[in-house]
Amino acid sequence: MKTKFNFDDAVLIVAIAALVYFRNWWASVFLVLVIAYLIFHHNKLKKSEPPANSNEFLIEDEDETFNTVELDIGLDYRPSLNYFRENYRFDTCQTTRLYEYRLEGTDVSCRLIEHQYEDIGVPEYRDVRDGVVLESEIRKRDAESRLHIFSVEDKITSFKADIQWHKMDSISWRGLKYFIISKKLPQPDARRYLRQELERLKIGEAALFNEAEKIGLERDDGSTYLDRLKVAEGNSEPSNEEIQKLLDSAVSLGISRLEFSWGNKLTGVLEKLLLQSKVAA
Repeated sequence: MKTKFNFDDAVLIVAIAALVYFRNWWASVFLVLVIAYLIFHHNKLKKSEPPANSNEFLIEDEDETFNTVELDIGLDYRPSLNYFRENYRFDTCQTTRLYEYRLEGTDVSCRLIEHQYEDIGVPEYRDVRDGVVLESEIRKRDAESRLHIFSVEDKITSFKADIQWHKMDSISWRGLKYFIISKKLPQPDARRYLRQELERLKIGEAALFNEAEKIGLERDDGSTYLDRLKVAEGNSEPSNEEIQKLLDSAVSLGISRLEFSWGNKLTGVLEKLLLQSKVAA
């Protein structure tokens, strides 16, 4: 069920209120135009799954959020080897980021080169250009803004860390590392690595589920109690210390706590990439 209130909701409410209040032909026309806009906007946000031979990786396409990454392309959509462009859209706002990336064996590293933001009623601006954090401009915008939701110091610190080379883990961009490896390594090497990762995740999560049973928990991928776990029927709730010990044990089982939490997503990405590479062979 949709519970978020956004710009589209506000426009629709205004159009309906205008029709109820004025009850004339132009209010009816206005409502029809608003509905047409909403249908167009919705279809623009939604996008089909990229084809197997595409360099585009779909991260998220849910409600008003749409997030993809395109390999070897620049901000101007021109070919740009060893760069990837991230397109993130939420409702009317859009963030575009350009990263440089490199492979060393099966390790993928990246660094932020450009960060661009735009929205309705907000002039387009950049927080990072040419791999440099525009700290003076960020502080100026923050000083002029009446809203201070996030700490400007934290924002600058985050950007400064992101412009440095850093390794991409399996969780980043919900498995983008696996997608890059599938595209850039020779197919036999890529398939071997992806298969190894799939087995590692499956074995690790199975072992963690087994350990969870020892303290009265069972698997529930939709649980609101704990990531992928709930209290088994007839058992008492384990202590916070027991739960923390269980989650900390993930590393000793060959996976990280976050990999366990995102297990279904990561194994789904790996299985899809293995299937696509088989079909393409």
